Amino acid sequence: MSWLKNLLRGKEDRGRTCSLRLSDIDAWLEERCQDPVFEKSLQEIYRRIEEVSRDFINDTEALRAAAADEEAPPKLLRAGQAARGEIVKQLASLAERLEPPRQRDIEAASAHHWALVKGLERTVTIFGRAQRYVAALFPKEAERINSDLTRISRLLVDLEKEIGRRRSVTEEIWYIRELHAGIQRDLAQISALEASTKGAEGSLKGLRDSVSRRESELRRLASSDEGRRADDLSKRLDQMRQELNSVDDEMAGLIAPLTKALNRIAKQGATERLSLQRKDVLERLCIAPSQVPKEDISSALIELRSHMAALGLKDKKREKILEHLDHLIKNNALEALRSRSTDLQEEIGILEQKLSESSQGSRLLRDELKLSQREIRDIEAALEKGRRDLSVLREKVSGEEAELKARLGRLAGEPVEIETENTEHKSPGKGETAG
Repeated sequence: MSWLKNLLRGKEDRGRTCSLRLSDIDAWLEERCQDPVFEKSLQEIYRRIEEVSRDFINDTEALRAAAADEEAPPKLLRAGQAARGEIVKQLASLAERLEPPRQRDIEAASAHHWALVKGLERTVTIFGRAQRYVAALFPKEAERINSDLTRISRLLVDLEKEIGRRRSVTEEIWYIRELHAGIQRDLAQISALEASTKGAEGSLKGLRDSVSRRESELRRLASSDEGRRADDLSKRLDQMRQELNSVDDEMAGLIAPLTKALNRIAKQGATERLSLQRKDVLERLCIAPSQVPKEDISSALIELRSHMAALGLKDKKREKILEHLDHLIKNNALEALRSRSTDLQEEIGILEQKLSESSQGSRLLRDELKLSQREIRDIEAALEKGRRDLSVLREKVSGEEAELKARLGRLAGEPVEIETENTEHKSPGKGETAG
């Protein structure tokens, strides 16, 4: 309880600022909920209300029992007697409400105050309406009742002020509790983010070290005899692939002049206007000549030539295509290219197998390297987001702590500094430190 002593001692030394640990705030607020000053003030107001109540009851009874002047005009006498009955009834109702509640808390005090205010308003209304008749017949009694109502009204003002003061303290305590709980949640989230950030930074360092080792190993393998052999194989493989592409392009170039005839014969073959023995081969020659078996090329070209007259081509175009077909059939140009394409594909397959076997270790290392680099990018992105979140949370907590200090200071009546258990978020303390 040294923190409470520090706060109380601050009243003796205004030049010193007290320090309160964040974890002690709930206990400190619990102490503030027990307000002996409020209870003492309430007790004093109720004592005075009881005094007024006794006088009020006696004065009400005196008014009820008072004898009217028989010499008063009959009309005034009747009106005054009727008004007195109504007033006495209302005064008795108000007297019942004057009795203080048994509980001495703000809820009971507020309910009692509200009931008295409503009762007093009705009483004043009725008394004001009939006062001139009652005062004319019972002047002394009416004057005492009027004095009692004034005293009750003043006591209600005092009670309202005390309730308002206590209500503001209660509301301040509620706001502080909410603010305190929010700060604790944010600090817990900050701690969790800091821990996850630290763990991610450790993982990132480990991955970067792993990447560095794998890169070094890849460089070592590349400079070794095995690596040089793999490099030679890779260069040869690239050359053969380029040559294969050239062969395929050359075949496509030889087929290009036949495209119109091949399209016409494909359409007529589809409508069965022509009976084609090598329909599939002719279609593949148009689409992918490098995939047509070498032994099918010549027969397909001969069949195409035999149907040229039925394709409806112009004479000049037909003669040009026939000339090109004769050249292809006579020189076996497509077959030679297709044979070279087949040989290249086989050689490429053999080289790919050799390269795969000779560079298996390097390939595994590169795969692992790519995986680690992808993990590094993911962790870096998560770290960046985590640091942004931490910055936002720390700024939020800083503002919340400033508001909390201001509210605690208003409640304590003096400056209060807050100590958080997390030193990274600790507010700088001044003066005494809570034990």
